[in-house]
Amino acid sequence: MWDWIQSNSVDLFGHFLTLIGIIVGAIIVVWQIGRQHRSSLELQKRNSQEALKLEIYKTLTLRLRDVTRTNVTAMMYAVNIPSRIEIFQNSIKKNMPLPFPRERAVEFSNLHSAANDALTALIQEFEAWSIVFPEFELFQTALNSANHDARNTSNGLFNRFILILPTDPPHDAPPEVPRPIPASPVSSDQLSELERLVEEYRRAMEEIGCYAIDLQIEAQNKLLSGLFEHRVPRRKPLDPGLEVLSTEPVEMERLMSYFLNETSWGKEYKKYEAMHSKSES
Repeated sequence: MWDWIQSNSVDLFGHFLTLIGIIVGAIIVVWQIGRQHRSSLELQKRNSQEALKLEIYKTLTLRLRDVTRTNVTAMMYAVNIPSRIEIFQNSIKKNMPLPFPRERAVEFSNLHSAANDALTALIQEFEAWSIVFPEFELFQTALNSANHDARNTSNGLFNRFILILPTDPPHDAPPEVPRPIPASPVSSDQLSELERLVEEYRRAMEEIGCYAIDLQIEAQNKLLSGLFEHRVPRRKPLDPGLEVLSTEPVEMERLMSYFLNETSWGKEYKKYEAMHSKSES
């Protein structure tokens, strides 16, 4: 047996090397298949992530359009009222009375409610996607703060509009009831106060609009970064008093601290949290 092995050692060694080669080749093939499979799964995962980000961005864009449209509509409705009242009263003084202003307190309330609903829908929509866009917490906080100010000023405006704008009576009101029911004349001091309230409301709604722009920019840079290399620059406000939202770590920390500790909404939110904690203890 040993003699046979010695006499055929060259052939045996060749067969052995062939076998080793087959085994190594099989191992390499299996490894390559595994690597290709893992690469394919990773590629599918990235493609799925990018597709999801794109869908989220599309939804965000639609929500932001609703916010912008309803925001501007409500704001401009309020902004135009002081001048309409002033023009109407001047026409009476000149014995050339114009038709009553067509603006109504109830219509303003409806328009502001639509703007508030659009903003609430935006915030609720993206609370569900925090795992994809965790930076949205900053925009949620900023928009809640700005909306708090807008809601407070809109309440004051609505109460003022009830007193100084005509009112449409119900359809079944007696014929002798004027249509519309005129409001009392507005003094110069009352008009100045109205202009002040309208300006506060305008600034609050403008702040919401600016934060919506910041969100649109940040969403493009975060959600579409896997599709495009270009980055959209941040907003450069003409009014230095308006914050620009940024998700850079240092800026984000500063902004979160500002909204939570220095704004009216933040202070009320902290009071609410403290009361809620006491009620649970």
